[in-house]
Amino acid sequence: MIKKKFKLLQVLIDRCVAHDYDQVREALSMKMYYLSGKQRPDYLRKEIFRITEELVAMNQKVPALQTVAFDWNIPGFIWESTFYETLTLLERRKYIAFPYEDFDDKLYVENPASYDGELPYLSLIVKTVVYSKYLEDLQKEEKELLPVSATTNLVTVSKEDSPSKKIVGKDNPFNCKLDGDAIRLLTDCVNDARIFTTEITPQLLENFFYCRLEGALKSENNRLLAYFMTQLSLRRYITYEWQSVIANHKLILAPKKEKYLNTSDLSTANDNIKYIAPKKSEIIDKYVKELKKH
Repeated sequence: MIKKKFKLLQVLIDRCVAHDYDQVREALSMKMYYLSGKQRPDYLRKEIFRITEELVAMNQKVPALQTVAFDWNIPGFIWESTFYETLTLLERRKYIAFPYEDFDDKLYVENPASYDGELPYLSLIVKTVVYSKYLEDLQKEEKELLPVSATTNLVTVSKEDSPSKKIVGKDNPFNCKLDGDAIRLLTDCVNDARIFTTEITPQLLENFFYCRLEGALKSENNRLLAYFMTQLSLRRYITYEWQSVIANHKLILAPKKEKYLNTSDLSTANDNIKYIAPKKSEIIDKYVKELKKH
């Protein structure tokens, strides 16, 4: 009976998601139509930041949404994920007792939060899925526009005009936005969670984020490493393309083999944490929340 009820809940959620997603997609299409070619990349970047901020805020406010954020693309994610286990006994009873055949779509459209009392977090669940799908669309559109905007800024420089002096400043492939205090905090995080096989120092972690390591770190657990990096990228402390940076700069060795982690290794690890958070992820969550104070 419980599974049947949650399958009915899934049908309801899918219906609400389809409606709300169509609305945001239509709004985006209209905006892109009215914006000029030069304005579009900037708008997409700002929209990506806005949606990411809202997703992070919702996940922090309601822990149950974290499973939705990771598993929304799995068919039947409401039952197939660990969402049910995150609910309180009272919340479970509400979902089971609700008469799904009486759900009024018009009432929901007029006020998405109207059913949140009877169906806990319904509007936030729908919003999480819609925004996750929308964020993927935004990132895809940004990548499609990037080559065009990049080529317009190309300038041909002859050998005679090429600068002979060394270019100063930090190379920053990770687009790292972590200051000294944040680096020290994350050093404790990495060591407490045992992400690498060796204990590291703040200087080593800074060298890692600026790709200045003289050697390579060795992963203790790829899933935990992926979780750590993903949490930082979701909050825009580092680039979304962190997998490519690690692979291209040969920064980390695999746990059991003497080989560098490549994008395939990291992508697999990242896909795995979408289904269930790895052990010790709560340690990372604790430290990442502390970053707001720095």
